[in-house]
Amino acid sequence: MPLNASPAALLTEPEPPPRSLDESSASPLKDGADDETHAPVVSRDPSTAHVGQRPPQLLVVFMFVLYAVSMSVDRVFMKRMTNSMGNPTYNLVLWNIVWPVTTQFFNLAYMLPYVWLMRKAGHEGYTRRFLLPGNPTASSGGAISVVLLGTLSLGDQMCTCLCSAPCAFISQTMLNVMGNMGLVFQASLSALWLGTRYRQVHYASFLLIVMSVMVNFSDKFSDNDCSPAGLEKGKCLGAYKGADKKYHILSGADTFRWYGLNLLAMLPFALGSVYKQYILQGRDVEVVYATWWAGVFQVPWGMLCFTLSWTKMFGDTVPPGQTFQALRDTGACILGYVPHPGDESCAEDSPPPWFWYILYLAGNVMWVVLRLWLTKYLSAVWTQTGQVLCFNLTSIFGMFPVLAGGGAQNLTVNDAFALVLASIALWVYGMEPEIQGPRGGAGEEKENKAMDSPSTVEMGQVMGDDVNEKDQR
Repeated sequence: MPLNASPAALLTEPEPPPRSLDESSASPLKDGADDETHAPVVSRDPSTAHVGQRPPQLLVVFMFVLYAVSMSVDRVFMKRMTNSMGNPTYNLVLWNIVWPVTTQFFNLAYMLPYVWLMRKAGHEGYTRRFLLPGNPTASSGGAISVVLLGTLSLGDQMCTCLCSAPCAFISQTMLNVMGNMGLVFQASLSALWLGTRYRQVHYASFLLIVMSVMVNFSDKFSDNDCSPAGLEKGKCLGAYKGADKKYHILSGADTFRWYGLNLLAMLPFALGSVYKQYILQGRDVEVVYATWWAGVFQVPWGMLCFTLSWTKMFGDTVPPGQTFQALRDTGACILGYVPHPGDESCAEDSPPPWFWYILYLAGNVMWVVLRLWLTKYLSAVWTQTGQVLCFNLTSIFGMFPVLAGGGAQNLTVNDAFALVLASIALWVYGMEPEIQGPRGGAGEEKENKAMDSPSTVEMGQVMGDDVNEKDQR
């Protein structure tokens, strides 16, 4: 999720099977169909695919740490930006209208060089028209509907919409811990829709995730101490720290609204992830191509989601006739001006919000490229491990005002225990693979093992390796 991720993308989810868009940049990048007219350059047989010489171990460790740190800092910048916007309407405009448009320009910053590198490596399908509709090399079956690819981002944008406003009123650590609930929702939907079966370690992981959330809430429920001392110790349920470095106390209704919406946001994200797996399972789709068109369609999805601001779901209603005024006010807030009395948070931060927004977008490009590199030399499993480390580092970096701004908060004992439990939960979940349900009506069940997938080996052709097969012809 942008407020995750990648756009989509920073909430933890279970390892998807090979050929799924959820592998994102960790998936194999194909060149064409299996017939002679579209013979792929990359071998499908892991035993014959050329992966190049493994880099020094110290370099791999450095790149892995850099990946986790860059993703963590990126999440802190996102929270800082959301805190500065403050007003729920401004955050709804930012993450549903401004972000879907601007993020595509930053996506092109790594997609165009990637297409050039693939072309240079001998993949003839990667031309100047690669990202256009009707590309015959978009999947092993030929061209694929861009509208179908566009539907894959609907769940992600719904998640962004629902959690964009609440993020300003929830601490960084609580956002991280509650984000892991997406794994529980996704596993439930995958079992119902795709027939995925789970082992005991997975059920133990789900319980640990729920317990980590309860641990983080426990002192707030038991004490709910909203005195100055209680605010500093994080024991007030309805309190949050704003960009002005001060604690603010929400009403009971607003507390229920923001925490409820943030938890509800995990549901469309999980549903969208399972839908991606259902649609793309067995379709050998080129991931960068699919990511591009899924992102393009986030623009209309974001505009559609913004109409929820016309309702009372987010508190104050924005009448349809005042939508353009809300756009102008949001632009002024991003630039560091105060559109209306009560919007002083827009001018509290220095540099102004636009500076941190650009850093956030640039950070997305950095960790996406690093994820490609890590998948080439390690596996998709390691990128998932990096996301676990990311959640913990995000909470630590969120303690420093130089990164988190006025909303910086120290970790409490309960925060630390909650993060430890969540990390153990994701570690336990990865001990054994899920058992995938029947595919294609054949009744075959397969284990979901990303590390054994040819995708990890075939990815060695990406980002600079020579293609031996080209020379052999």
